[in-house]
Amino acid sequence: MVIGAATTSQAAWSTIHNDFFQIDQNGDSVHTRSGCLRNFNGTYYWYGSANNFSSQMVYSSPDLMHWTNDGVAITSSGTNRLDVLYNDSTKQYVMFLKYAASSSTNPSGGNNLGIATSSTPTGPFTLKSDSLVFGAEIGDMSVFKDSTGQAYLAFVWDSLPNANSGSITDHGIAAFTADYLHLSQKVFIWDTGWREAPCIMKANGLYYFLSSKTMWTDPTPTMYYTAPAISGPWTKKLVTMITPGSTDSWETQINKVFPIQGTQGTLYMFLGDRWIDSNSLRQGGYVMLPITFSPKDSPIVNYYQDWDVDLSAGTWRPFALSRDLALHKPVTASSVYGADSASKVTDSTTYLNFTNYRWQSAASDTQWIQIDLGSPMSVNRVILKWDSLFAKTFQIQTSTDASTWNTVYSTTAGGRRSVTDQTFTSTTARYVRMYATLRGNTNGYALFSFMVLNDSVTTATIPRQGKSSVSSEALLTCSHNTVHYSVPSGNFVKLDVVDCRGRVMAVLANGFKSAGDYEAVFPATLGRGVYLVRLAAGAKNVVTMQVKL
Repeated sequence: MVIGAATTSQAAWSTIHNDFFQIDQNGDSVHTRSGCLRNFNGTYYWYGSANNFSSQMVYSSPDLMHWTNDGVAITSSGTNRLDVLYNDSTKQYVMFLKYAASSSTNPSGGNNLGIATSSTPTGPFTLKSDSLVFGAEIGDMSVFKDSTGQAYLAFVWDSLPNANSGSITDHGIAAFTADYLHLSQKVFIWDTGWREAPCIMKANGLYYFLSSKTMWTDPTPTMYYTAPAISGPWTKKLVTMITPGSTDSWETQINKVFPIQGTQGTLYMFLGDRWIDSNSLRQGGYVMLPITFSPKDSPIVNYYQDWDVDLSAGTWRPFALSRDLALHKPVTASSVYGADSASKVTDSTTYLNFTNYRWQSAASDTQWIQIDLGSPMSVNRVILKWDSLFAKTFQIQTSTDASTWNTVYSTTAGGRRSVTDQTFTSTTARYVRMYATLRGNTNGYALFSFMVLNDSVTTATIPRQGKSSVSSEALLTCSHNTVHYSVPSGNFVKLDVVDCRGRVMAVLANGFKSAGDYEAVFPATLGRGVYLVRLAAGAKNVVTMQVKL
């Protein structure tokens, strides 16, 4: 149950939280393996595989943050790739499946292209056909709908004997008939093996055919071809997507690129399947990240654990920690387990170290953790980042005196390693607390972060569109406590902070970086004062900027 509602002034921005599991209305993790994200009539639908690929699920959301489990869209055992389009002519939702073929349609028992339809986006979908693709089995696949309404299949093609998404397998593009129920012709074929997870993106007048290496569930770099038209001519050499700081698409395999078309532009969002949680920092199962483009139209994917998207405008912005009213504020708790003190939840952290900052309570049900904002102020939003020791039932409460408490949010559906991000009617409070009454495990409760915000106040963060600011010269800007800088070409980069006496107070970057947009956060150890920020990209390209903290 939610007490209160989002205010109109802050409703435009949704915050994407990576490294945590997305949960549904019951607190269960969202299961959409190798599926697709679509927007139908203003609602977002997320499709994908669950239950060891036997059930194809569908979830819905108004904001990409809060998901409702709408159930099984189709039962199709063995399906591990699917996509969905709406056909404007037939008024049908069409589902495309990498379908585990029956012996009657494919004697070898491999993968066919399955096609199913439904009159509603949540299904149930009814299988209409499953067949070989131009006489051969397929590997991974996805679909793309052009602005004309024409639909295309991006597929890995087992066109040669004994091929199985390996070194001798082709991949390519095929066109559908007008009703999307059959393939009409091959459009383009690359005679190149070891590719998986193909998808098509159109941006800045170019078509991109993106895919991963054939590494099964291991993370892999994303590579692409480009063409001025979907029929070609396509480039023949694969180019690696720029992911500064990562060699494996941020420990994912690309799933799709989802365009968010708005009144101010189109944001292209990278969707990655994080099949293996080998790094304790990188969990959550899925990654959503904004794509920017260099002046030469190279896609750039930087990493953000938290970032904001205006779904109606098609713009985005980094999540500014300076908006957090609880940052470095005093914290008390009902109990503490071990060295995981309560004060750690208001420390300044990044996606590289956040798991080192955690509060854990004693192992009993009723526990609380409380922040003193220092003085009464208007608040309307709380963000809680849970570890696997989570609260199943808890409340968010506010108070002006730490004695009388007002409940602004209540739930019985918390989830493990999830983010509680709730907006409520603006209220005046000095104290904000999380009050938990039922554990989701046998140990205590554990939080990485406790943020308090007032989103009724307009922030100074500049919204971003899809084009990178990378130019022929290094660029340097600052908003709040975050430095934003651009590197025009691959080079050795050093970014440091110097005080008024010329002493180096912090080094924010020191090493090789590919061309792209980057960010660095000022360390909390820097005191108030005037500093000089210096960016050196190579020996000759040096930019400086004066900031006041």
